[in-house]
This record gives sequence, structure tokens and C-alpha cells, in this order.
Amino acid sequence: MYWTDRWAEANGVKLHYMETAIFDDMMTPLVYVPGALNQAEQATELLGYFEDRRRISMSLRGRGKSEAPHSGYAFKDHVADIEAVVGRSGVKEYCLLAYSMGVPYAIDFAAENPHLKGMILCDYPAKYPSIPEQWVNRVRASGFVPQENSHVPNAIQQESVSLSLEEQLAKIDIPVLVIRGEKEGSLLKESDVEFFQKHLKDVRIMTVKDAGHELWEPDKENFIRLIAGFLKWLDKKEKFLG
Repeated sequence: MYWTDRWAEANGVKLHYMETAIFDDMMTPLVYVPGALNQAEQATELLGYFEDRRRISMSLRGRGKSEAPHSGYAFKDHVADIEAVVGRSGVKEYCLLAYSMGVPYAIDFAAENPHLKGMILCDYPAKYPSIPEQWVNRVRASGFVPQENSHVPNAIQQESVSLSLEEQLAKIDIPVLVIRGEKEGSLLKESDVEFFQKHLKDVRIMTVKDAGHELWEPDKENFIRLIAGFLKWLDKKEKFLG
């Protein structure tokens, strides 16, 4: 397996994404939308477990190798990034896999795009937050953001506006798998799960035992099994048992 660097453009912003060059076109492709400040390269190990399947991993604006403008980090700007990458790749009948803050972006995108076959939402509610300044201070102190992109967390925070995605969920007709952590640290509360169940037409909720927000810890195999089972079900090769 190897990855190829690709490029897309959203409203003048150059975006980096990666995709596998060799795949079985009879299998459902998997498109990954990362969390708040994650980048395409960080997901390649996880996505490596789904070999033979076409896989795409993206860096949203201000992350990784994507361009980092000084403004343009509102909710809809990030949704436009997903649309640009998917459009440039030409992928059809795919499954969207979103983690953490990538979840609300993926929901809004899926509500308006007909070419999805399914969606996997990992440990985040169907809403977008008004991000507090403390978040900016925390991520800067962590050293997670490179110096050349040091303006990005502040721009994301300043342009964030609290949004509920009830209307978007109601528009989604595809099967959706919601995966949550069992332990403290999970960002998906019981009320958030009930919100998904109330507003999605076709949803399955699965819980990763002993995991918090990092669903692959401590049992990566269990997390991978849930994703693989859903993808195989989308392929119509076997029944999804979870």
C-alpha cells in the first residue's frame, strides 16, 4: 500500500489530501475528515487497516500541508474544504468517516451531497461549538501547531459560532454509524446520542468499551472491527453485526 499526494482548491485556498493509488473499485471507498487540528498524514496508519479499499485523507485549511490563510475559518469554510476534496477526487458512492470536530463538518456536507453511501461519526455531537479562548491557549501550549500556522487556532476560535445541526440530520437518508467512547473523556453524552436517534432516519450507535475520546485506545482492534463491519455491510458482502 502506498499513498499519493493530491491537491484541491476551495475558494482560493489550496488543500492537501492523500489517497491510495491501488484499490478494488468494487469496495466502498472511505473518505476521512479529521478532528480540529489534525492532518491527512496522521490518519494513514488507521486507514491502513482497510487495505484494498480506496481511501482518501484530507487536511482542512490551516492544517498540515494545506494553505493557512489568516481568515476564512468559519464553519461553512471547513465544509467547503470537504466538498473541494471530494469533488477533485471524483470519488462516488463512498463512506465518510469523521472524527471529533470533523463530525459537524461532515454532517453539514452530507446533508447537501447525494453521492454518499454511508457515514461513520466518531465521538462528537451534532452541533458546532462557540469555541472558548482557553482552547486556543491550550493547543498553543501543547506545541501541536507549527509556528507558521500559529494564527490558525485563534482564527478558528474567533470565527466559530454555536450551531445545532438538527435540520441537517433530517436531510440525511444514508445509513449512519455513530461510535462513542464508554469512559470519561468521551465527548458524546447520552443526550447527544438520543439527538442522533431522534433526527437520523437510519442510525446505529456503537460503544467502544474502556475508551474515552481516543476511540482506538486501549483496544485499537475493537475500534477497527466496528468500522470494518460497517464498511463490509455497505459493500453488501455480509450482515453488519457491530
